[in-house]
Amino acid sequence: MYQRTTWSHSFIQVLDDNFPIDYKGKLRELEKKVKVLNVKFENGSFSTLELLEHIDDIEKMGLGYRFQNGIRKLLDVVALRYGIDVGLEEKEESLHEASLEFRILGVGHEEKEESLHEASLGFRILREHGYNVSQDFLWRFKDSQGGFMECLQTDVKGLLSLYEASHLAFMEESDLQDAELFAAKHLLKLKGQENEALEHINHTLEFPLYHRMLRLQARCYIDACNKRQDANLLLLELATLDFNSIQAANKTELKEVSNWWNDIGLAHKLGFVRDRLVECFFWTVGMVFEPQYHSCRVGLTKVGTLITVIDDIYDVYGSIDELEIFTDAVKRWDINAMEHMPKYLQLGFRALFDTISEMGCITSNAPEEDITPILVKVWTHDKYIPTLEDYLDNAWRSVSGVVILTHGYFLINEEINKDVVDTLEKYHDLMKWSSMVFRLYNDLATYSNEIQRGKNVNVISCYMHESGVCEEVARVYLKTLIDQAWRKLIKVHLACSRELANPFIDMAINLARISCCTYQYGDGHGAPDARAKDQVLSVIIEPITIREY
Repeated sequence: MYQRTTWSHSFIQVLDDNFPIDYKGKLRELEKKVKVLNVKFENGSFSTLELLEHIDDIEKMGLGYRFQNGIRKLLDVVALRYGIDVGLEEKEESLHEASLEFRILGVGHEEKEESLHEASLGFRILREHGYNVSQDFLWRFKDSQGGFMECLQTDVKGLLSLYEASHLAFMEESDLQDAELFAAKHLLKLKGQENEALEHINHTLEFPLYHRMLRLQARCYIDACNKRQDANLLLLELATLDFNSIQAANKTELKEVSNWWNDIGLAHKLGFVRDRLVECFFWTVGMVFEPQYHSCRVGLTKVGTLITVIDDIYDVYGSIDELEIFTDAVKRWDINAMEHMPKYLQLGFRALFDTISEMGCITSNAPEEDITPILVKVWTHDKYIPTLEDYLDNAWRSVSGVVILTHGYFLINEEINKDVVDTLEKYHDLMKWSSMVFRLYNDLATYSNEIQRGKNVNVISCYMHESGVCEEVARVYLKTLIDQAWRKLIKVHLACSRELANPFIDMAINLARISCCTYQYGDGHGAPDARAKDQVLSVIIEPITIREY
């Protein structure tokens, strides 16, 4: 029996989702001021490091979505200073040619030696935004024997930036992977010596920035900036109001889906299933937080709760004969098949049928582009017991990542037409590696509980069986697989970012991030603990205190 939900319908309905109108006016005023500041950075005589740190502050505070055009202009300035042609995609300049310029020219027009912090920060931000840079910048920080210079071992700021940059490495970039080991080793040594930087070191080593759920990171960074003497008060005030504004909207959305969840009553009628509405909503905020995607969050929360219920029907309660009837009914998408099901399956099938059919109608503006069959298809992958190799080849299909991303793709694209439907196929590898990260984190967290329930198909159990190793060794191996999956996902993500402009691309990366957030320290979905509750509180429930800056 699963633990009861922490969040009741009555608790959700009384949440304060009011965002005062005077705060809305203040938000607009502050946003205009930051846009003016961005223009000053673009046209002024600021150093490359100042430009990079300004961009980094904006994005860490969760404000990047407000200033996308301004950030792109600032990054073009940075790229040109590094000697990188900002029209690389059109000129088809090779990655190696671009990286040589990045390595040799350094800061370009600035007559000074570039620090490890600046070089690493520049690499990370430019790569995150799809510019052609590579690991070759590391050559400037190595000695004649090929190792990192000894003086870097106590450069806290440089090591922190290097560690973050190393987590955007591709599989083949061994120098960046060596840099990760070097930075981690010396940051661990410095933990006992650097009282001022201790919190920052711990935060960085816990999760690299690129793997973090964006809203949790924004909350954490805003809180940290409130303690800093040198914080940009304009950005800080805007970030605080922006965070609270988004949170208020999230509460309104949560109330909406809670009413839906309460009305269909699956949690009450099927006592064996997990009631995880709020956790599912938190998951969708992790995938797509921008205010304009209200409908996407509501729709994906419904999908998430249904996935949870159907998983419990299959894994906990249903008999093989009953589940075959249910599976066949889903494949045929036949409402009349309900009459052959027991009552509990009828409830589950009716909720699935009605929700997905409604979603298909809402997102299909043109009758000839009915996407309901596409949505139905991703619910019907068969399950089987594989070898380890087969498990890894198919694990990304057996987790619900493809279901979530497919629904998210159509929910986030407001106009559905043939081009949009056909374009989904171009994201195959993006969905594959995002779902693979999801699957592996899930396996890491749920193995013990699944074994107790008699379920033994998991990457840990497959590896233990084939290699004859203990669980501890298998878990270490699983973590290397997670690292490899991230690196493959990063490369695919950046390739897609250069070719296609679609917020779905970021949604896929965010699926991997929220998987990390949910499963890194246990099953934050199936068995949420105090840490999981605190995450929900900080992102969805408790606003940041408004201060006079």
